[in-house]
Amino acid sequence: MQASTRKTKGERTAQRILDAAEAVFAEKGFEGSSLREIATRADIREPGLYNYFANKKELYAAVLDRALLPMAQAMRSHLQQADPLRSYTQLPAAMTDLLLEHPAMAALFQQALRGTDADSPGVSLMDDWLDRLFSQAIDAMHALGYEHVDRAELAIQTIAMFNLCTGYFLSQRAFASMADGQLTDAENIARQKKLLARIQRAFLLVE
Repeated sequence: MQASTRKTKGERTAQRILDAAEAVFAEKGFEGSSLREIATRADIREPGLYNYFANKKELYAAVLDRALLPMAQAMRSHLQQADPLRSYTQLPAAMTDLLLEHPAMAALFQQALRGTDADSPGVSLMDDWLDRLFSQAIDAMHALGYEHVDRAELAIQTIAMFNLCTGYFLSQRAFASMADGQLTDAENIARQKKLLARIQRAFLLVE
């Protein structure tokens, strides 16, 4: 008999807090957000939030982990595939699917990347994650036979692909001025994935 996967009330509340925090952090960044506003958005009283997260930094870390851990796992999984070239070119599509589950994360990433205060917990936490993902990108290049990776070139490629993946979810207004529908429509997501794969192959100089 399979164990029930139904979430408890506490798990549902924690999920609701994370959803609210993701949206508020995406709109206002770490420094501009307050736990009171997040609690209000989650439809709970602020003291109740502390039953789940000790402080704003812990909550922000949990929001990042929820979105970025699957990305790190996807990168690691793709590196272990039998055909590393094919899996590497498909990686942006996997990132797109993960962002589709949490579209507000695109704005949150951009908020964090614009942060200039190195002492800010938000900037520090995002920097730690970006360092981890960048290291995995280097491992991916090594798996493809690029033993001597130009770190500056790889950094630029990684930033470019990161912006292509996240910027897509921030561009609905621009899209609406040129075409009908939503960027999150299945056919448009398919177009985005196809474009990302072509760009990823171009990065590797593969025809």
